[in-house]
Amino acid sequence: MSPQITTSSVKKNLVPLAFIHGSFANGKSWNKIIDKLKFDYQCIAINLPGHGGLYDPTDFACPTFEPEFEKIEKAVFEIPHTSNRVHLVGHSFGGVVALAAALNNKLPIKKLTLFEPVAVNLLQLFSETKALKTVLDFIDLYETEYKMGQKNVCARVIDFWGGKGSFDLIPDHIKKVMVNLTANNQRHWKLCMKSVGGICDYKNLNIPVTLIHGSNSNHVAKSIVRSLNTHLPKSSIKIIDDASHFMITSHPQECVDIIRE
Repeated sequence: MSPQITTSSVKKNLVPLAFIHGSFANGKSWNKIIDKLKFDYQCIAINLPGHGGLYDPTDFACPTFEPEFEKIEKAVFEIPHTSNRVHLVGHSFGGVVALAAALNNKLPIKKLTLFEPVAVNLLQLFSETKALKTVLDFIDLYETEYKMGQKNVCARVIDFWGGKGSFDLIPDHIKKVMVNLTANNQRHWKLCMKSVGGICDYKNLNIPVTLIHGSNSNHVAKSIVRSLNTHLPKSSIKIIDDASHFMITSHPQECVDIIRE
């Protein structure tokens, strides 16, 4: 399934936008935001491996970012007018992938906009011990229940990042899809814990990076954003009031305003 590129009435001098979704999601997660941007920007919503009708990757036992990089590279280089580079926008796990791509020089990236990137490996790298313990305790319980075959164990992930009761608010037909993506999410957690460069690599990432968290978000997500902001040379933080982890669907206009900056 090829990504859809919006081209109607775009302003050719603006950097194209490539959107990367999080776990338990697909490219349609960005629909509300793209609908507000598509008349000014070339926009592309990328489906990661195993999502949006794509085949699963084959590296569940020992995952790498290469399957994600391959899909993103192919999609980005199909966008017209990418000679001026691309503005990569990621949410949650998609933010982790976007950041990893920038650190690995995988794409012609002009700018990063990262909505709560769940790069939990940074908690250890940057010695955020309180947040790291919270994550490790959560992963231990989540993996145990997953191996036991507990039904709707994915609800733990949604509630961890979005707050208690977040999973209950999701329509039943979407919950069923999410249950089938739990194995993919386990793979994503392994990648989120995977070391991508050292502190010097972050300090030398010489592109603008906008980091966003919600005012009501999990303290772990806030710690990751603050840590990145401390170590990236051209970063800034934006906070969306009354939002939590799933802000790209709950607060699309605020997200659009940030992306436009």
